[in-house]
Amino acid sequence: MWKRGPAFLAALVLLTLSVSANAITLESGSRGEDVLKLKERMYELGYYRTNDFNDIYNNIAVERVKQLQKKNKLKQTGVVTDELWELIFSDACVAADGTVKNPQARPGEAAPASTPGPEVTAPAVTPKPDETAPAVTPKPDMAPAEARAPLEVPGAPERDAEGFLTTEPEFSVSDFDVGFWAYLSDTLQVVIHRYWDEEQKVCWFACDIRTRGDERIQSLSTGGKYVYPRVLARSSRSVLAFTDDNHDYRINQKETVGIVIRNGKILSTKQKKPTSGRFPKLEMLACFADGSMKCYNSLDHTADELLEMGAENVLAFGPILVTDGHLGEHMRETEAEAKKENYYHYHEPRLALGMVAPGHYIVINVTGRYYDKRAAVPGMTVKGSKNGVYLDWVALKMLELGATEAINLDGGWTTSLCFLGESLNMKYTSSRKTRYMMAFGVSELASKD
Repeated sequence: MWKRGPAFLAALVLLTLSVSANAITLESGSRGEDVLKLKERMYELGYYRTNDFNDIYNNIAVERVKQLQKKNKLKQTGVVTDELWELIFSDACVAADGTVKNPQARPGEAAPASTPGPEVTAPAVTPKPDETAPAVTPKPDMAPAEARAPLEVPGAPERDAEGFLTTEPEFSVSDFDVGFWAYLSDTLQVVIHRYWDEEQKVCWFACDIRTRGDERIQSLSTGGKYVYPRVLARSSRSVLAFTDDNHDYRINQKETVGIVIRNGKILSTKQKKPTSGRFPKLEMLACFADGSMKCYNSLDHTADELLEMGAENVLAFGPILVTDGHLGEHMRETEAEAKKENYYHYHEPRLALGMVAPGHYIVINVTGRYYDKRAAVPGMTVKGSKNGVYLDWVALKMLELGATEAINLDGGWTTSLCFLGESLNMKYTSSRKTRYMMAFGVSELASKD
């Protein structure tokens, strides 16, 4: 029988190490020594602010790698392949501050004699798990947005190729009978259609919002007093104002609120485990300074991390309806699948916010509970209607309208949709009183009464 000698075994070990070194793939859920080595190197490059690591390739690691890929002008996949591994441990990798750091040897290999570089000493820090890197806004992975055709608005003044006004400061249309509303300026387009879904027996509104320049989603606040949504919308002179996550209610009920940020100020930091059985799960939609929006699970980031990443507003409710252009984890394509999943599967008035691409957003409002006259929809007669729709219905509508990120916000009697100070979804403006709403635009055309 042929015996394997020491030389053969040594060659086998070298071959195994070589194959292992050239088979790097790190993605969400990976763990081990390679993850630790990667995080240590990324700490040296400035993508982490602490060197107190675990060996799990978690969501924070994915975001850090995307940031590195962006700095190095690579596709932002969040996955470490062998090629990316080689770049990270080379002298060509761009650090978080935009510079090129000292070359490092690949773990397990000696540094080239010609480029050893001085030893890098980590600065003394107070260890905290996975602190955030310097402010870099994560953006959803998506293809570059195609040129957007102007939204159709009959009778509008002169507009540019994208549909924004060129000569007049403002223009609006309100037709309750037809179910069409529109607002145009040089930085904002809002077009709202009201529909009747015969199969679901519900009335719903689709709002298409286009922005440019510094026009961004805003948080409205009364400063303390509870008022009807229409009152807040009018006092703020908002073009489009709508329900938020109703975090104020959970604060008053001493419930877990989730991460809530409004206009750059942290209002709540207490998070909920994704395994918690109580609704809502408090998943998040972060609205960033560059106009992008991104959905996160409840424990993906801390409030401080989101601020450093560039978040201006963070809403905590859920579930996530759409993320990265696909249905959220708990959403299903068919009614049979949705019933089997049984994720809070009941009819309810709904309101959801989504993004097609930075500068292009969707708001959906579904009405219901017409057995109560307070829920009557202005401008239409409702026959044989239901109490609302399932969450999956809203998720599929978001996909149909092109959303790449979308989240469900508070529903039921909280839902409110106001255009230029007028309530569209309830005739008697009987949505719950509130101290907060979200909004787009400010206009002198808003009702003042």
